[in-house]
Amino acid sequence: MSYFADHWNGRQGLAWSFWVNLVLLRLIVMGVQEWLAPAKGQDFSDNRWLVVLMALVFHGLFFVWQAVGVLRAGEAHLRQTGAMAPVWGVQAGTITGFFLALIYGLGAWQMTLVVPDDSAIFAEIEAERASRYTLGIGPDGQTLTLVGSLELGITRAADRILAANPGLRRVILNSPGGNIYEARGLAQKFRARGLTTIVTDECNSACTTAFIGGTKRLIAPGARLGFHEYRIDADYEVPLADPASEQRRDRALFAGAGVAAWFLDRMHSASPDEMWFPPRDQLFAARVATGAYVLP
Repeated sequence: MSYFADHWNGRQGLAWSFWVNLVLLRLIVMGVQEWLAPAKGQDFSDNRWLVVLMALVFHGLFFVWQAVGVLRAGEAHLRQTGAMAPVWGVQAGTITGFFLALIYGLGAWQMTLVVPDDSAIFAEIEAERASRYTLGIGPDGQTLTLVGSLELGITRAADRILAANPGLRRVILNSPGGNIYEARGLAQKFRARGLTTIVTDECNSACTTAFIGGTKRLIAPGARLGFHEYRIDADYEVPLADPASEQRRDRALFAGAGVAAWFLDRMHSASPDEMWFPPRDQLFAARVATGAYVLP
């Protein structure tokens, strides 16, 4: 107890009070807090009052003891030597220690806040996206049907179904469009499996990119494919997004599937708010569609 009293009254010398009682002990306190901090995804909410009490003790009362002793040691040093520079130095260090105690005290309190269950949040987001489309296998066991928007995660969902059902031979697409990256992912999966893509109603925008992934591409009577210029469909700025660049990528994808150059020049001519529905004969002539599909 005499050690604590000597420091509190400034009797231990300026250098010892500052470097040992303030700097060293403050580093130890901060280091112990870092060592005892909860792992990522965990918290101390069940022991919040103990954590808060410890923070008040070590970042409150203990720091007051450290700071007062250093300041009093500075006053004693000034009276004995008349040197002001060392006193200014330890005063600046004490102010720095105060802000560190404040920051670590706040950090200790934050450890008591309940960490949200990210897995549950992501699962809810995935479920909401999945509600915008359906994937199902037809009675023949050879047909995958995709209806709805091409949302984030649809490629993974389709891939799981394809992997579990090696007998699938064709996929029916009826979609207003959606995420172009997911559409490319679907096209890649369809091409790798040698699937025939079919449109029985309407396949617009990004859906046409998924459609072009079929080794055979069929359209039913009355079915339509819609094309237009790309745009970023978001209420916020998307860094590094370039619709013109994405159009060039898909133009190359269509060209690789054997689509005629005159069609490639036209496919993105409609404005983002409009849609170009090429007649069936043009789809066949340009080899966008390779044949007609007869509804069963």
